[in-house]
Amino acid sequence: MGAFHPLKHIDTLINKDFRSYIERILSFYTTEICGLICGNSLFFLKNLSLRPADTFFIDPKKHVEVIEHKKIDFCFHSHPETSCEPSSLDIELSNNALVPFLIFSGIEDRVCLYEPSTQETIYFLN
Repeated sequence: MGAFHPLKHIDTLINKDFRSYIERILSFYTTEICGLICGNSLFFLKNLSLRPADTFFIDPKKHVEVIEHKKIDFCFHSHPETSCEPSSLDIELSNNALVPFLIFSGIEDRVCLYEPSTQETIYFLN
């Protein structure tokens, strides 16, 4: 397991209000929620996965709409019934997109960050 770090990644502060809001929304869903964080903007996007209980899929059109106007700092999603540890698919998607993944665990009440540039997983304390 990775080290515990404050809610800061490189020079990008992970907005505590965003984290709190995502965690609140997570408590209402039994399927994975997902979205994008771009600077001071938080975008919740519909999970279009055929298996939303354990995977997520963001509409490519919505993804393009966001990146046409903003730089994506993080992609976030939840693991409602498992740990926040990134799955092999999470790692593959993050590496392919070159975008860090924030993963929220509903059962652990914990967050991790997978960073594709270093292939490091960082676990945050609440």
